[in-house]
Amino acid sequence: LAGLSASMMCGYFGGSSSGDGSGYELRVIAASVVGGASLSGGRGSPLGAMLGAIVMQLIDNGIVVLGIDSNYTNIVIGLAIVLAVVVDQTKTRLFAKAR
Repeated sequence: LAGLSASMMCGYFGGSSSGDGSGYELRVIAASVVGGASLSGGRGSPLGAMLGAIVMQLIDNGIVVLGIDSNYTNIVIGLAIVLAVVVDQTKTRLFAKAR
């Protein structure tokens, strides 16, 4: 998935440098967690990561469309991570009790 993204970026910009991905760390973590990857490890899929990236982009675009100051973007992304972790932990606990 990262290789595909790098190839697309090289095609779009005509090249790349070592610092091109700087600043995307929070968004990448959020995309994978929202996409279903567990922070405790062992779960996740490339499809889920792609869907998480789409959700993160929708959130990003929604902030712009609503006219919210772009400085709040990281706060909203952080809240999305916290919400995804809470949902994941709740789901894990409920399945553990059901067994």
